[in-house]
Amino acid sequence: MQKDDFNFSKEITFKSIFRNKKCFLEELENILFENKIKGKTNKKESLNGKFCSYSISAIFPSEEVLQKICHQVSSLEFFMTMF
Repeated sequence: MQKDDFNFSKEITFKSIFRNKKCFLEELENILFENKIKGKTNKKESLNGKFCSYSISAIFPSEEVLQKICHQVSSLEFFMTMF
């Protein structure tokens, strides 16, 4: 599949993991709001409470907007990884 073949009119979900120092749910929702994206964010803590993962699902209008949001998420304090 070539880059131009991907259709951004479908829902995309990605997950980000943070050290569980504080709640990032509101910050993640604000990133979506600031970029005019209506999405859904879910939080799940690890069993021992050291980490927190957030699943973000939304329809992104373009690759540029998706990359911008991913960059903003990865710039948050205590960010570890994204997939």
